Amino acid sequence: MLYLTLKKLFKKQMKAWIVSSLEWLALQTDNDIDDAIVRRVKAAMKLGVV
Repeated sequence: MLYLTLKKLFKKQMKAWIVSSLEWLALQTDNDIDDAIVRRVKAAMKLGVV
């Protein structure tokens, strides 16, 4: 039971880290494609797809 809880928490933290990394990358580059990718990933996370 503890293992499943920790696994779920770890996955949630990794998803948040990936999104923050994508946001940072989008800010470093002046590219509309990067911004669109970040928006899609964030929207998918809100829906629970990712």
